[in-house]
Amino acid sequence: MMRSTLLAAIIATGLAGTALAGKVEDSRAELEKAAAYIQSGDPRMARAAALSAIKADPKNSMARVVLARAYVQLNNGISAEQELKRAIDDGFPISRTRHLMGHALLLQNRLRDGFLQVTAADVPRRYETYAGRIRGRIHVAAGEFPQARASYDRALQTGPNSAQLWADIARFRMTAGDISGSIDATGRAMQLNDKNLDALMLAGELARSQYGLVAAIPWFERVLTLDPNHVGAMLELAATLGDSGRSKDMLAMTRKVHALDARNPQAFYLQAVLAARAKKYDLARALLYRTNERLEAMPSVILLRSVLDVQAGNDTQAIARLKRLAQLQPSNLKVRRLLGAALSRSGDARGAIETLRPIAMRRDADSYTLTLIGRAYEELDQRTEAAWFLDRAAKPTRGDAAPFDIPVSLSILARASAENPNNADTAVPYITQLVANGRPGEALAEAERLQDLNPGAPAAHILVGDSLMAVGRPKDAVIAYRNAANIRFSEGTALRLVKALNQTGDQEEAIRTLDLYLGQNPRSVSAMLLAADYFLASAQWDRAIAMLERVRGRIGNRDATVLNNLAWAYLSKGDGARGIAYARTAYGIIPTNAAVNNTYGWALFTTGYDRKLGVALLEKAAAKAPDHPGIQFQLGQAYAKLGRKDDARRALKAAVAAPNFPAKKAASDLLAKL
Repeated sequence: MMRSTLLAAIIATGLAGTALAGKVEDSRAELEKAAAYIQSGDPRMARAAALSAIKADPKNSMARVVLARAYVQLNNGISAEQELKRAIDDGFPISRTRHLMGHALLLQNRLRDGFLQVTAADVPRRYETYAGRIRGRIHVAAGEFPQARASYDRALQTGPNSAQLWADIARFRMTAGDISGSIDATGRAMQLNDKNLDALMLAGELARSQYGLVAAIPWFERVLTLDPNHVGAMLELAATLGDSGRSKDMLAMTRKVHALDARNPQAFYLQAVLAARAKKYDLARALLYRTNERLEAMPSVILLRSVLDVQAGNDTQAIARLKRLAQLQPSNLKVRRLLGAALSRSGDARGAIETLRPIAMRRDADSYTLTLIGRAYEELDQRTEAAWFLDRAAKPTRGDAAPFDIPVSLSILARASAENPNNADTAVPYITQLVANGRPGEALAEAERLQDLNPGAPAAHILVGDSLMAVGRPKDAVIAYRNAANIRFSEGTALRLVKALNQTGDQEEAIRTLDLYLGQNPRSVSAMLLAADYFLASAQWDRAIAMLERVRGRIGNRDATVLNNLAWAYLSKGDGARGIAYARTAYGIIPTNAAVNNTYGWALFTTGYDRKLGVALLEKAAAKAPDHPGIQFQLGQAYAKLGRKDDARRALKAAVAAPNFPAKKAASDLLAKL
């Protein structure tokens, strides 16, 4: 039988010889099993065998070291440290425990203590690569990326063919934002050992960001084929299944986790997410309670708790949580909307304005946010500001998306970037703000410099694309966004690429890109909405309805735009009853919006359900959006059918006068007949 290096070292020690001969042989046999399990990547079985070896011979210090190694592979730093101390007490050389002790202390977040272990002068040469890996991990945990890179480079000198070292390097590069470099390092690790579980796990995570949710699933399943009890893979697979719409499979996987680890908090959290998605809010709270507050620092947990507080009407608690989350993620639009709404309901109009203003000032601000901030200004009796935002909420169309206006002064960001010009953490916010502040030329120069320094970072390519779009070069922006997408095909990258392709006139490629993203990420609301817009524009009513109904299933009946578009699609395919129902609901949500008034009025008029009210709503829409040719055209058609020729001529002339109006010929033909 072939014996591993670790197994050979065990036999060579002869440390079990202090017990009776029979016990020694039993202990040695179990220890050999434990070592074999370690080498094959099965720490649970290794733990069981090592415990049996210790039971047969409590003084078998090597068995305790192997047990400690199993514990670190199971991420149990406390138990690993205890076993190593017992081994040392039994005479095991402390120098030969340095690498494992450093690992055990790192798992406990005792970074300084761990660092002292792996930098000790007596670390044996054969453990230098392992110690170098742990040094690198400690530097990463401390946010010391240059030092981490140096540690990994040094470790490569002693272990260039260590699959585990390459897996650690891959994880570090991903953490540092070098996704392309991480992909290369992961490939190198799997080349050296295609059964390395850490490399396979990382390959799954990278596939999820590079290609999409569906592409990641086989990687996590492969890990579970090699190690059916790998809890980390089960959790990653469960989350990926849930996000890709496979809720039952997600639930089944979390139950498998609990069969191995009955108190696993992440499995309870994932089950709580499922319950909240199904609107079983009491169950979601009960499941979160069972996490014993062990995940309270996770932003996703904070957000879920906030949503549950809002559902329970506990705005005070929701506000406290959302304020904390907004500090952690100042550019998270969803968090700001939730916080702004909660502040508004609680009577804090100034707080609502401060929170919502960065979103409301965007060209693509949604009508819900604009209405919220408008009402908040009304509460403060600032009528001019209120009217400006409410007028924008009433407009039927939204502007193009723009970079998020981070509530930090440009001068502060510029100073921080100047102090660390090659640091993406300071350069990215600065470049983003340059674009947001109408200085795209400067932004492009900074972005291209950052791109040259970080070719493997998708954020650098995205910034170049954003800057190119801002200076009116969409064709060049497509190249930059594709570079980013080849590294990480995220929602933001996909939607940017679709927009840039549209502006170049390549709608077919834009639709293919959108289909590709939705195929991998079927629960993406933003992508579904964009796809629905394409289907509406091309009169594919059934496909538009299917996509919009999926969105409605996700977010409920609270988005007036979704309901309004559903109403229009149903009307256009001849289902007047459903069209009126959806239009009425949308109108109840935001009766001031011109598009909503227009759709509801058109539905009432064309179905004959209530022509008088229909015309009144069409007139209201035209008054709110006098420059919108589509609204004027429909009002003109309604007037013509009622025999109000002068009114019809006036509305149709307004429609015909608008540049680039797609239905200009139809409006002209009708005008000529009057």
